Amino acid sequence: MYKKLLLLTPFIAGLLFNSCMDDDFGGMNLSPVSVTAHVKFGGDFVTDKNAVNANVIFRNVDTGVEYIGVTDANGNYVLPAVLPGKYSATVNFTLTPTQFEEYFGYDSGSDEYIVFNGVTQNIDILSSGTTITVEIFSANTIGGLVIKQVYYAGSHTTRAASFRDQFVEIYNNSAEVIYADGLIFAQLFGNNTVGTDPFHLPSGQLNWAMSEGNTKGNAANTDYVYADAVYRIPGSGQQYPIQPGESITIAATAINHKSNYTDNNGNSVSIQEPELTVDLSNADFEANLTSYTGNQFRYDIQNPNVPDLEIVHWVSGQDMVLDNQGRDGYVIFRASAEEVAAFDKLRNPSNANNSLYLQIPNNLILDGLDTTRDLGNNLVPKKLNAMHDAGVTYVPAGAFSSFSVIRKTQKVVNGRIILKDTNNSTEDFISIKAEPKAFAN
Repeated sequence: MYKKLLLLTPFIAGLLFNSCMDDDFGGMNLSPVSVTAHVKFGGDFVTDKNAVNANVIFRNVDTGVEYIGVTDANGNYVLPAVLPGKYSATVNFTLTPTQFEEYFGYDSGSDEYIVFNGVTQNIDILSSGTTITVEIFSANTIGGLVIKQVYYAGSHTTRAASFRDQFVEIYNNSAEVIYADGLIFAQLFGNNTVGTDPFHLPSGQLNWAMSEGNTKGNAANTDYVYADAVYRIPGSGQQYPIQPGESITIAATAINHKSNYTDNNGNSVSIQEPELTVDLSNADFEANLTSYTGNQFRYDIQNPNVPDLEIVHWVSGQDMVLDNQGRDGYVIFRASAEEVAAFDKLRNPSNANNSLYLQIPNNLILDGLDTTRDLGNNLVPKKLNAMHDAGVTYVPAGAFSSFSVIRKTQKVVNGRIILKDTNNSTEDFISIKAEPKAFAN
């Protein structure tokens, strides 16, 4: 059974702010302005009730200071004195099944809490009396496949395996067998710094509506994500089952990275501290691009016992390499070869290169996450909207640290571990020493 969406979640638009003193801004003489944020339910969530006590975390992009608040009985968060500036914010609102029915007049179909999420980035608040409407949506899911662990940081560059030991783990969070056959994993493309020219959105992310050949209008920004590396798991349909509570591991290179080996150029590679890296010789799939690119990458060692991923779309490089800094987004989705062939391919709207990026419809995405750290002025704009990830997750220890990001355990039912999945990676993920098939508390 595929992942079933109980409630769908388009992108949030809005922002929430709080007051702070001039001293927080190094003594700058700025006149405070008032802001009112009205939080409302969006999409199919039709109700005359207001979102009361919705949680708000907002931060000043320049200072990094965070503030927390809740909405009042009218669904408003009134901020009488906010210094002008650039802000980013997230919104979280949780209902019990009983509360959900009281709000919307129908059963949620779940005995779990229903979580509404939202996020926005890099919004300028400059004038007083501003009212911002914030639409919130829910993306609660029942089971299905989720991205469990992403080991993008890699290990020590000289004493371990550098980027060569990276892997992604995908988990069956349901109570039924799900077949991995045909599942597609994609690395997303987008700005890794906040862009400010006409080819960028207010968030700083690329404005794909301005891309050459775009036929979707502004929906190119709201209804799609863009990928530069897309892989499909092979199989005839029921060849690769994932049992409930189990996972599959996709390795960049499916070897035991703890052991010394000889690369494809005949050079000996010594692993001085094997405890810093991982054994991927038993991975379920690996990304080997030799037959696709026609070139044998020095470190892309073929494991004949591990099936290769099929390459759906490729822009550059010789191997599956995840960004060690975490400035990536990832999705899993299902689509037939015919459907993928019909996807548009767009150029970078800023004309930075002539590469074509695969346009993936949001409504096909089963799960996704943004792995990026909020760095204040160096904020990496999100590549996913709030429907698939209302937050961000990252490895605090940084690149080449041997750490990964992994989903938290929510509960255990009859021995089956159920992972936390609120579609907010800030809440759902933590960082651990990378290890395939491991679990976090």
